[in-house]
Amino acid sequence: MHTPSTHYASAYRQVDVETASQGKLIVMLFNGAIQRAEQAQRQMQKNRFEGVHNNLIRAQEIIGELRGALNMSMGDIPKNLDRIYEYFQYLLIQANIRKETAPIAECIRLMSTMRDTWQEAFEAIARETFSTPAPSSQHAAPRINITG
Repeated sequence: MHTPSTHYASAYRQVDVETASQGKLIVMLFNGAIQRAEQAQRQMQKNRFEGVHNNLIRAQEIIGELRGALNMSMGDIPKNLDRIYEYFQYLLIQANIRKETAPIAECIRLMSTMRDTWQEAFEAIARETFSTPAPSSQHAAPRINITG
């Protein structure tokens, strides 16, 4: 039989798993986009323009997945993130059209910063979740929903 405190501890573990899963997915998507952009840079140095194109398209698709996952009804943060992600796609498109490495390098730098920010945010949430004692009342178990 589950006691109330066991129930709440279980709920907190579930929140942590769901939050960690979202965080890991976002970080993994950024890692994938960064890796594709870096591969495009390497392909460009070798004048392998089909490889450049394919990798930049894949990086754009990954950023598109991040954009598509935003919940725009959550206020200004998702809208601002959408504009940032749109800029990433713009840089990747410009690099592909012009076959230039400068937009790729800028995009990699910005995506790396964004990935690191997301990673830090989700790690902070995980630390907070683990350090928060289980609530003592039935009404104190909020669910965390991270949209990004």
